Amino acid sequence: MDPGILQIVELTAAAGASLAALWQHSGKKKAEERAGDVISFFDPGDEKITSPPAAVPGRSWKMTDETRRWVICGHSQTDQASLLQQICNAEAEKKINYVISVPGAYYEIEYGLIKGGGMYAKKGAG
Repeated sequence: MDPGILQIVELTAAAGASLAALWQHSGKKKAEERAGDVISFFDPGDEKITSPPAAVPGRSWKMTDETRRWVICGHSQTDQASLLQQICNAEAEKKINYVISVPGAYYEIEYGLIKGGGMYAKKGAG
């Protein structure tokens, strides 16, 4: 084979390998940024990321059906509907910390779990 053609083939291969390496480095950098956002989201001391990044599955911060049933247990149908709507609204906004309430009760929610809450006398109760 002609040495000039061999040199062109080698240069083409080297350029291709360089482009592939550059592309892989770029992908790695983006993946590291996404991972950093996920770590920041779950770090209680880091408030830089307050909404779940796309890489975080909803099951890690949305309330389970079992927890929803527990929250509404013992409430009137109207209060149950209100609590469920408040949960849906908070999850649609991708909130991880929020408070839901109805007359007589409130619940503090964090990452889809009940963090706290309480009961208080309803207006007009004696």
